[in-house]
Amino acid sequence: MSRRLACALTVAALAALPAAAAPTVADSGVQEWQVDFGTTGLLVEDHRVPLVKVVVELAAGTWSPWVVEHDARVAFELQLSDPSGSLRRRADRLAAPISLQMGPRTATLSVTCGTTDLAATLELIRDVLANRELDRRELARRRQNARIDWEGSLKSPEFVLRQADARLLFAMGDPRRHSFEKPKLPTTDLRRLVAARDALVRFPGRVVGFAGDLTLEQARGAARGLLPEPFAETPPGVAPLIGPLVPAESRPPEVTVRLPRLTQVYFSYLTGSPAWLDPDFAASRIADHALGGHFNSRLVVALRQEAGDTYYARVVNEGGFDPGVWAIRTYTRSDNADAAEHRIREVLARLHVEGVTEEERALAAGNLVGKRVFQRESPMQLLATAMTERRHGLPYGFLDQQAENAAALPLDEVNAVIRRLYDQRLRTMVTLRSR
Repeated sequence: MSRRLACALTVAALAALPAAAAPTVADSGVQEWQVDFGTTGLLVEDHRVPLVKVVVELAAGTWSPWVVEHDARVAFELQLSDPSGSLRRRADRLAAPISLQMGPRTATLSVTCGTTDLAATLELIRDVLANRELDRRELARRRQNARIDWEGSLKSPEFVLRQADARLLFAMGDPRRHSFEKPKLPTTDLRRLVAARDALVRFPGRVVGFAGDLTLEQARGAARGLLPEPFAETPPGVAPLIGPLVPAESRPPEVTVRLPRLTQVYFSYLTGSPAWLDPDFAASRIADHALGGHFNSRLVVALRQEAGDTYYARVVNEGGFDPGVWAIRTYTRSDNADAAEHRIREVLARLHVEGVTEEERALAAGNLVGKRVFQRESPMQLLATAMTERRHGLPYGFLDQQAENAAALPLDEVNAVIRRLYDQRLRTMVTLRSR
């Protein structure tokens, strides 16, 4: 059996172990310490399987003006690609493929390896984060792919609809619009990219996380010296500039977007979502489940099961710690557009007036709490949750508690929120139609 296959099988075995063996909601199982003045260490210790996951999280992401200006995303994601391919070959020999991804607020390097290979994997991480020989051919491919992907996205109904949503809800310059606007091609100056990566790696606010088969003492030793010394402070322009959502009174009640050669009409009935810390967030999760969160939800019953308008109808909430697009999305054949739109509006209007039933509330509550169990089955999942919570300055266990809080809401409180937030006057009906 190859080492790669063995690691894959042990990962699967770890995920399949009983959830009861994982830390509970009350005890997140996260151990935290200070690596240096700019770096925090986290550990979720679990010795059931001889695997260790290492996650290095850097304190800037795609929403950062500094990242955009310095092409730091491509600099970060390109650093595993040296002209000779030696770094990737080392990762392959260790059966420890390295992932380099930049999200909205952070850049993340992650890798899972066998316990006995941890020292060699840490050495590889250090070499990747210090790589000064970036592959010019890979950079050229990325530039070309960016052009191709952008041109292709403008032909995708889903992308064009989401682009319209983002432009309606987020003001010009808001980073939540970035992924829906034409991308800036990165520089071809490799020295500039290396300099951007070198700076990014040293911003204070870094996290080094470990999950799996090592002790706290071993984790402390592994984190020591893994990253270069941090800057004394973060330079200006790194923090994302998140603006307020465009309010309903400043948005048109209806917008039509055109795309050639469509045989269907696509709908997005949108408004701005409550964020995680919004007092109405918990109730909105209950209401969304009843409205469009499962196969027998109100939208699916009305549009699919009863009318045969569509195969797909659901509520989409793209927000999180920050508010985002919150929409009813579906589609139907072009000659049925008016009837389907009427039913969408009718279902929402009825929910707004009547609220949910106790049966719907209880079903949603069970779903929310039940899903959290499946997100706590392995130490890797627990570490990911803890890093998400820490990234936003939230206490460990916050996300689990949010599900519990939503499940505990009485029916009258849920329906009071529905009367405030599910009013059609707060929404814009966006339709994507053929030209």
